[in-house]
Amino acid sequence: MSIVLIPFIIYHLHQAYWTLRFNIFFSYNYDFPFPINLENLITQNFLLIIHEAGHTFMGFFGNRTLTILGGSLYEITLPVFILIYFLYNKTLTGIQFGFYLVGSAFLSVGFYAADAGARQLPLIGGLGDSAHDWGNLLTSWNLLSYDTEIGVGLTIFGAICFLAALSVPLWLTTYESSVIDIDLD
Repeated sequence: MSIVLIPFIIYHLHQAYWTLRFNIFFSYNYDFPFPINLENLITQNFLLIIHEAGHTFMGFFGNRTLTILGGSLYEITLPVFILIYFLYNKTLTGIQFGFYLVGSAFLSVGFYAADAGARQLPLIGGLGDSAHDWGNLLTSWNLLSYDTEIGVGLTIFGAICFLAALSVPLWLTTYESSVIDIDLD
């Protein structure tokens, strides 16, 4: 599975570099080759659905900050629960998939946070700048000037999750010891 994940991770990290270094539009307009483009389409749409559901579910608490934060919180939390499920069942391929999904979620949230000041990314449903989750959160927390640093931090954590996905076979594979008794007499 590690060999299969390598090109996906390389392209996603390349996308992250271009997005955070040069232009936020690379976060959704990056030209992935086939079949990575299909994986990205499926993963990003899955995470988007979870993100929007997070707003709805956290909205039940009646707190505006929780409602806004709920999207990104759920976008990261559900992949973490998937990872925990696979860790509990000690499924090697599942654990790698879980780390990969968590890494993808952190990259997605990191890009969104990095755009808080500029508010250039198009929002779902054609919503205006005033509906930008991270723009609203960081403004209310007086952290808007740190949007890029927060985005980079989240993206670095996503990259660490990607490296964890690749290294799972190194730290999870168990070996059985056996004793060979050779009688040479």
